[in-house]
Amino acid sequence: MKDSEQPTYIRQRYLLAFAECLNDSGISRTNLQKLVFLSGLYTGTAYYDFIPYKFGPYSLQMERDIDTLCMKGFLEKSGGKIHVRRKINFSIVCSIVPERGADLIRRVYSEYPYYAINSTILTKRFSPEEAEDILRRGKIFHDYSRDILFTIGYEGRTLESFINTLIQNGIKLLCDVRKNPASRKFGFSGKMLKRILNSTGIKYISIPALGIESEKRASLFTTDDYHNLFSDYRASMDSRMKSLEKVHRLVTENHRTALMCYEKNPQMCHRNIIREFIAGLYGTESINL
Repeated sequence: MKDSEQPTYIRQRYLLAFAECLNDSGISRTNLQKLVFLSGLYTGTAYYDFIPYKFGPYSLQMERDIDTLCMKGFLEKSGGKIHVRRKINFSIVCSIVPERGADLIRRVYSEYPYYAINSTILTKRFSPEEAEDILRRGKIFHDYSRDILFTIGYEGRTLESFINTLIQNGIKLLCDVRKNPASRKFGFSGKMLKRILNSTGIKYISIPALGIESEKRASLFTTDDYHNLFSDYRASMDSRMKSLEKVHRLVTENHRTALMCYEKNPQMCHRNIIREFIAGLYGTESINL
């Protein structure tokens, strides 16, 4: 088979080859998600990241890839299951456990309790005592008596790894400080991000008044360009006081709040200037993630 006749991305080829290895008469999406999750951990060849979701570990990218593979005729959905329609020649390393359905969920939750913390079916699969033990082992506890302003950029992160970082740092509210909360990167447009975060117990708010106009970012090539941009931004802080006061109020209400923008390096992003300003004005503790 020509390369052009195979799925576009390596992760999609892996997913299709994995489905071929199951040798089942179709597989449910939930089972497929759990099997790929376990296989990635067992073999150390993970092509997808997962978040703790309603039914346990869940990859939004994988769900999207399933739809893409169905649309292109490699997979098909029938009778509530996914079937392989076109096979490819792609060698993978995988480890497929025998459990399916409730038994598979029990195995995943027992071995990786972190991924059960947002489950809506935990008490249906375990006794009250077992469920309590899983939550105790899976939850990460934080000191919510302290107000902390975090910052985070999504450059170089998958949507799932980004969300896991928020969960694992106990973030309760994400403040999007992009001028335009849109992105060509999967999952990082404001509307989708808000929907997914809400389902994991994290609130989302966009504060575009704290963003930098796109035309001011159009010619950033040198360190001096960034220095001049950020100097102008610092000089504008007085005119943004209403929004800055709002951020401080949100921190005091939610205790662990994060400012979000694109750049990985906080020193190359205006969110760090916001953090510094609020920390200096209000004495707020702050951390760059």
